[in-house]
Amino acid sequence: MNNNELIEQIKNPQTPLRDKIPLILDLAEQRNREIYPLILAALDSAEYAKVRGTLIYALANYLAEPLFEKAIGWLIDGNFEMAHEAAGILNKIEKIEGVRAKKAYTALTAALNNPANEIWRIELLEEVLGMFE
Repeated sequence: MNNNELIEQIKNPQTPLRDKIPLILDLAEQRNREIYPLILAALDSAEYAKVRGTLIYALANYLAEPLFEKAIGWLIDGNFEMAHEAAGILNKIEKIEGVRAKKAYTALTAALNNPANEIWRIELLEEVLGMFE
């Protein structure tokens, strides 16, 4: 099956999710440009709610800098897997400056002070905040 056929299978609502995920991962490993926006859209879809961490893992095959703000959000609000995959994406970014960096730092600092945080999230937030130094 060629990549276009694989993408059509992913788009097909009749294709079970368990069959879509390996296709998404395979195409992401190839850094397929057509699957990238589909992965981003899937992250907001209820159908993919239980596999969002896997989708973020797939995004790690692409340039990290364009995902910066999204990764900050996943780190702050995502489940365990989402937050850890987001930290991996953030770790790949060499340098972010200016308003983007300031907004992220402010959001991360505020998130760190959330008393509802679990220990694993506090550790991840501290690790990422350390990247700003």
